[in-house]
Amino acid sequence: MRVGIFTDDFYPESGGVARSIELQIEQLVRAGHHVTLFAPRIQFTPPADAAWEALPYWRPPGSPSYLCSLQTVPWLASRIAAEHRFDVVHSQNERGSMFLAAQVARAAGVPQVHTFHSNYVGTHRTTPFIAGLNSLTYLDWSGRWLRKVAARGGDIPAGYPSDPDAATDSVFARRDWRSLARLASAVDAFTSPAGYLVDSIVDSSAGSLAGRGHVVASGVADAFVRAERKRPRGGVTRFLSAGRLGPEKRVDVILDAFERLGRDDAELHIVGTGVAEAALRQQASRIRHGTVRFLGHFTDADLIAQEIADADVFVLASYRFDTQGMVLAEAATTGTPILYCDDRLSVGVGPDNALLTGPDADRLAAGMAELIDDTDRLVAMSAASAELGRGLTAAAMRDAYVDVYRQVIAARSPAGSLN
Repeated sequence: MRVGIFTDDFYPESGGVARSIELQIEQLVRAGHHVTLFAPRIQFTPPADAAWEALPYWRPPGSPSYLCSLQTVPWLASRIAAEHRFDVVHSQNERGSMFLAAQVARAAGVPQVHTFHSNYVGTHRTTPFIAGLNSLTYLDWSGRWLRKVAARGGDIPAGYPSDPDAATDSVFARRDWRSLARLASAVDAFTSPAGYLVDSIVDSSAGSLAGRGHVVASGVADAFVRAERKRPRGGVTRFLSAGRLGPEKRVDVILDAFERLGRDDAELHIVGTGVAEAALRQQASRIRHGTVRFLGHFTDADLIAQEIADADVFVLASYRFDTQGMVLAEAATTGTPILYCDDRLSVGVGPDNALLTGPDADRLAAGMAELIDDTDRLVAMSAASAELGRGLTAAAMRDAYVDVYRQVIAARSPAGSLN
């Protein structure tokens, strides 16, 4: 089939969403499908095997990547629809890409699938002012606007998430879930790597979107499957954090926990860069016991995979923000034990390979202390991670997306068939 994928993110280096899209494209092309990627021109590296277009974008000067948005103009959508003749379009961000994909889908008469990678409700915990402003402005009216762009029906029934925790993140939580449900109501199907996000959107539509939501976990690149531990066990225990250095990732809490651990035979490696890096470096400079190293941003998947494989414990302090936490799946696939604090995350973690703690620095430090001297437990957790990681394949993600594509295509033309 012919698939158009639309993203607002810098491709391919802006984080887990871009890595997931990169892997999705690779797998779809490998299976014989024709894929065209549409991404902003800024910091764009074309995919090796797929067709692509680097498109004009809007972005406030100097702003972070998550404020970049593809331009949405009718003539561009009409031109894309006429030139490419897609069977389905797939948008991956709730900014311009979602609206441009909707315009293309309408012009071409094909279905639109959308993936919710982000938990907007969780942003209120780390950036309350910006998140609150977004709740009252863009997120509030975007669903109404998208329904007009996509030429889809009226408002959805009012409902609330059945998960009691879904409404505790912010006073805006119920409003945000309703806004996301409005966006979901304007597409033929929506997916997310997080079951709780799909469930909350369906519940916020009073069940009217039950047939459109699908859980599709992001797969893991071959580099993580290939990686094997090279660093000898014993001696210094290495904790590792990898990801964007922004407030929502709470690397400052990891540093607090590491300081409270107070062990000279421990080290913390931090992979990534972002707006919080300078403050995190200052915080790390005050730690008196153990060693903290900032390794920067890795562009080579094999290098980051090896760094994770050589760690004794992978640590993620993100709480009520990530949908899947793609790094957890990557850590599991490399056979690395995991320490984390968000009980909503379920991909790549289980009772045998991961230790779940509370979200504060004291309990995270207690988790570090519980693991640091128990070599036998770490070895057993490593084996459990490797076993769990075998099921997190990129092919499984591809097949799940293809199933969703076939369903929405069949719903548009029941008599049709595609290879």
